[in-house]
Amino acid sequence: MKKRRKKERKDTAKKVAAGLTVGAAIGAVAGVLLAPKSGQETREDISNKAKEVIKEGKEAIEEGKEVINEKLEQIKNKKEVAEESVEDVLEEVKKSIE
Repeated sequence: MKKRRKKERKDTAKKVAAGLTVGAAIGAVAGVLLAPKSGQETREDISNKAKEVIKEGKEAIEEGKEVINEKLEQIKNKKEVAEESVEDVLEEVKKSIE
């Protein structure tokens, strides 16, 4: 159940990032194409905007990776605490049985 939710969240995050990137690219291209400039200037603007969108997309991916790694570390820490608690309880149960 938890794995499915985790996968759904990950898929949703990917879709949101992709949607933002595509939306930004479409908006940038539309803005450039509707601006009153020469063909050469328009092509340069499109090229610059495409590079900018790619850079922003890469940055968003890196930020996403950082968030995922932080969450993974938190989960690992909680797992360790839980394991220690279980070990403590088992030890107490063993003592009470003896």
